[in-house]
Amino acid sequence: MHVVIDQPLSTTYVRAGVPVRTMGSTATDGTVHRVPLDESKPDAYSIVAQLQFYVDQFGRDPGVRAAAESIISTRANNNISNHVRTLTQWVREHLTYMMDPDGAEYIQSPLVLLQRILTRGKAYGDCDDHVLLLGALLVSVGVPVTVMGVKLNGAPNFNHVILQANVNGKPQDIDPVAKGMCPPHYPERLIA
Repeated sequence: MHVVIDQPLSTTYVRAGVPVRTMGSTATDGTVHRVPLDESKPDAYSIVAQLQFYVDQFGRDPGVRAAAESIISTRANNNISNHVRTLTQWVREHLTYMMDPDGAEYIQSPLVLLQRILTRGKAYGDCDDHVLLLGALLVSVGVPVTVMGVKLNGAPNFNHVILQANVNGKPQDIDPVAKGMCPPHYPERLIA
């Protein structure tokens, strides 16, 4: 199994201060990459670990920061709790849930999603796309987040991802897919 990420080819990631390319093979148009999962660990663990890595890296991207500033400047005052609420609501309003193709874990970069939202008014993606976009926006404004795998609707396997944000020193679970409803309680959590 592979994680596929749709992203601009020019994006470079930094790990331990050294620029690295984390992607495997590149598609002919230069935007889709396959990231092999760690075969020694369960798929869910590897996917959560990859998502956390991408959230942290895209959270340092100047384009993501500029988008977060623009969203916050139109809706919130100078308060971290309001920033979290504003960015969460914006993602919920502009990103519509759509499942991945069967048999694939397709992840869209925040840069691609932001571009689609700016040009079309909305974008489509599943829970990992919601988490990656919101997580990167939050990290870009200094809010630490952790990506967590959870079991949704009593599933035997981890089948959903959410964020836990550190808001004013307190952990806050955020499920950006839970639109217009209170997110369910997730008793089992997977953190990479």
